[in-house]
Amino acid sequence: MVKVKYGTQEFADAYRDALNNNENYRDAAADWEGDFLWVSTPSGPLKEEQKMWIGLYHGKCTGCKALNPEDKVRLLKPGEKPTGEGYEAAYIYTTDYETWKKITLGEADSIRMMLSGKAKLEGDMAKVMKYTRAAAELTVSAQTLDIEWL
Repeated sequence: MVKVKYGTQEFADAYRDALNNNENYRDAAADWEGDFLWVSTPSGPLKEEQKMWIGLYHGKCTGCKALNPEDKVRLLKPGEKPTGEGYEAAYIYTTDYETWKKITLGEADSIRMMLSGKAKLEGDMAKVMKYTRAAAELTVSAQTLDIEWL
């Protein structure tokens, strides 16, 4: 397995491949529609916010993009269709870099981090609650990567 540096396009590409190779994710998200934006806020060695857009459709990752600070991002309202301008997502998951690292290393649970206030999820919560298994597999896929942390 090749080591990928966290927050880079190489990391985003490896994550896309990990999701598309995860049969459990494919099954759990077979009828899921809704892209995600992962946001890492500064903490520890991370000095500026990092964002990654993740395209998700019917159990497949349609693409991942490590975003630049100047890239436009927007949270879609429930039921709103993307306009194609910038990076739009149905969900935004935000937490600090150190918490992301713990989640990705399997030392913390993404849902528990939300419940504790260490992470925040924006978007249609009723829909997400129906897909908790798919959400867990998003984390499992990240845990398969050999990540070079900052």
